[in-house]
Amino acid sequence: MPYLPSMPTRCIARTVATFCFLAIASQTGSAQTAPSLSIDQDGLKLIHSDHAASALHSPTEGLWSIGTGWSENASTAWHHGQPDHVERRGPWSIATGTVSTVDGVWEIRDLYRVMPLGVVQAKRRWHYTGEKPSGPVVLSVRFVIDSAKNETPQPFLPGINYYGNPSGTRIDDTRVPTWSGRPGEEALYEEHRYPLPFAAVEQTGKAVAAIHSRPSRLPFAAREDLWWSLGLVAGEGTVGMTLRSGPTASNGQRGVVKARQTMFLPYEDAHLVDIPPGAIIEKEFWLQFTPATDPGHGFRHPLWTSIDLFDPRTDRSLPRPADVMAAKMNDTFDRWHEDDQCAGFRTRPPGSNPWIMMGWADRAEVAPRALLGMDLRPYTDQPDKWKQRAADALDFLTSAPTRKAPYGDGFPIVYDYQSHRWLPLQNPLSQAQTLHAMVDAITETDHPHRDQWMRFVATHLDAIAERILKSDWRPVSTNEAFAIAPLVKGSSYASNDRWMAAAIKLADHTIERHLDMKEPYWGGTLDARCEDKEGAWAALQGFAALYRASRDPRYLRAAVHAGDVCLSYLYVWDVTLPPGRLADHDLKTRGWTGVSVQNQHLDVFGVVFTPTLWELADWTGDQRYRQLAKIMFVSCGQMTDLATGVQGEQLLQTNYEQHDPRDVVEGMRGDYAERWNIYWITAHFLTAAADFEKLGVDWRSF
Repeated sequence: MPYLPSMPTRCIARTVATFCFLAIASQTGSAQTAPSLSIDQDGLKLIHSDHAASALHSPTEGLWSIGTGWSENASTAWHHGQPDHVERRGPWSIATGTVSTVDGVWEIRDLYRVMPLGVVQAKRRWHYTGEKPSGPVVLSVRFVIDSAKNETPQPFLPGINYYGNPSGTRIDDTRVPTWSGRPGEEALYEEHRYPLPFAAVEQTGKAVAAIHSRPSRLPFAAREDLWWSLGLVAGEGTVGMTLRSGPTASNGQRGVVKARQTMFLPYEDAHLVDIPPGAIIEKEFWLQFTPATDPGHGFRHPLWTSIDLFDPRTDRSLPRPADVMAAKMNDTFDRWHEDDQCAGFRTRPPGSNPWIMMGWADRAEVAPRALLGMDLRPYTDQPDKWKQRAADALDFLTSAPTRKAPYGDGFPIVYDYQSHRWLPLQNPLSQAQTLHAMVDAITETDHPHRDQWMRFVATHLDAIAERILKSDWRPVSTNEAFAIAPLVKGSSYASNDRWMAAAIKLADHTIERHLDMKEPYWGGTLDARCEDKEGAWAALQGFAALYRASRDPRYLRAAVHAGDVCLSYLYVWDVTLPPGRLADHDLKTRGWTGVSVQNQHLDVFGVVFTPTLWELADWTGDQRYRQLAKIMFVSCGQMTDLATGVQGEQLLQTNYEQHDPRDVVEGMRGDYAERWNIYWITAHFLTAAADFEKLGVDWRSF
């Protein structure tokens, strides 16, 4: 089905904003019809009138299941029950009954109601009536969707597993969460590992089913800091979406979590124990089942439902953007290096590497672009001096030599200012990012040196276009999509049709290869080769540039899809943090992004998306993109040292730590890797501010 079936060739915002919004909203959950809920003594069933062939339903063995005993990181016995009584009170269906276990009887009460969002809100209450404290217990919430013959529904676990993580799994299945769908396979992860707390499966071209949760820590836990786990369990002809009171599983192993960049670590005794008689435990969750006809787009229904349920917004407890930007400017000024052979913005601290580094990860080319384009008077009493330094930096960077590399002619990205030589380090991702910032600097200023800078840019856009336009060209991953935007912008500035032809070929290849999510966006960073938000950002940035230039609705459709994948890494809720650096600052996690399915800490990267999300709101009419842009830009200013602008890269909201060699997860969560304050962190804030100013948006008022 075409994404925008009746959209005119030039879908211009304002004139057709309402139409664009309706066409897009129909696939994001904003304009859904409600499912039909039935519950009786045989359990619960959720069906949709537009897809009555299948249903989301409770397991055949019972609506309620409780595990007892404990061996090899799992319950040794499961006990089930169905409702004894069902009644209706107003909009609520109430089911009550019992589950008998070896320790005693549990009385259970479920509440269900269909919400205007098109989901079913549910609350489950367990009441333990045994005569003595319980042994090991696992409480659960379980619902299943039947899978068609010869078809395995595809998983979507935000920030964790994207349609099976095919690329990351192919490269190294010990570093990323995997999923094959074989009967008995379990994919269960701590709730605080989910940016958006839902687990979903898509029946390709048919429907998507999901369970959403309100994350919470558990009482009566057998281990410290135990949360509910959320995920999937594959059965014979079914896939179950489940919440469990602690147990985790991944990659064929129980009792493990993705705790290091290269490995899983043990996570044992994840259950409840010694629950006293009379204890009550409750859990709120939501069920969703809706048609999803476009393959690879089904995840967008639960994505936007989760955003609407948690509704992240800015508030006055977060830093003032003006204060954060002033600090980031201080960080930028402190990085200046100049001698008789070079000038530019160096890595920090000086004792690390004596480098001036373009592209990923230090982004030395961003500071000149921002300083040339922004009003510097709020940050320095010498704005002319810093604008001159910005120009000097671009003069030096555009003097980088052209060198051969396996993927074609290019330029080195690292200059050692102690040995005064360009190092033999270059890659297409960093080069494309560098050229993009340079094109922006050239087009946003009338500096007399811009023709000189453009000659450098043109040389390398020519080389990129030549590579892409070859008949045998095929990129390894999504990372070459970073070249779309500079090719488009460069073409518009220099009227170069060849660059535009290369941009279109690259964008069309990216659409064909990734939009159905058989191969989700991946490879957009250099320290992990897996599904990641940077790959999705490369695509979003490129599709948006082409839509601006052509108003071709095909690129808007692709931009919205890539944008929603980017947002699937966005925390929409505030994780309760244990004592530590993050709790010291009362950190709010909403608005931050997880990194990838391999590196699962928080970072500020999503700040750079925000101006493009703002434009998506204008192009689609869906103002939620604008609200998300605000919270991302503001919230990610947290943890900034307002005196120096220093901000660490890695915030540990879950049981994951990238570089510490410890072999246990205890003590990981809530820590902060402040020492790694590479300049891209500041650069993304400056890029976003400069882009907002180009759009005429007052980011200081967020």
